[in-house]
Amino acid sequence: MPTPPGTGTLADQIRRLERRVEELGRTKAVLPACVVRLTGATNVAADSDTYAQQGWSPTYDPFGMLVAGSAGVPAYISITRAGYYRVHYHCSVGGANAVAGCKVTLNAPTVNNAIATDAGSITQQGLDGAVLDAQRSRIYLSVGDRLYWSAWCFVAATLRASQFGVPSEITVQAITSL
Repeated sequence: MPTPPGTGTLADQIRRLERRVEELGRTKAVLPACVVRLTGATNVAADSDTYAQQGWSPTYDPFGMLVAGSAGVPAYISITRAGYYRVHYHCSVGGANAVAGCKVTLNAPTVNNAIATDAGSITQQGLDGAVLDAQRSRIYLSVGDRLYWSAWCFVAATLRASQFGVPSEITVQAITSL
């Protein structure tokens, strides 16, 4: 049974107060997260995976997980703490009368390492494009793992910075950490 405030010896009261101050002073562990958005439309080569390079910018990256790309060098997200993560890549690919896809790959920008994919068809006019969501709700990632993301289309197309007000972005959120 807890003792009411002001009861017990003065030493007991001080110890309880010190414990309470310590409890209140503890900060919650902040789990790693990274959100990276496309800043402007970019071209997607016909029938080829086009990995994020230039034009991607972090909107939330307190742990410095994004390693920016350059012409010919893909950008990637580097995992800074081992644990389970949720990965979500949302994008809009525009190109008439085609099939489009997107994917997130682990540790190399190659099709064989996909951990999340999505595909969709684009109508003949291509105005809406294909709005895609490659997501993985729970995957264990180790320190140093790299996540690459790409878009693909059967014909030459455009990866849009946003569609219907929703940005093309990749979000990596730790669920638990070791």
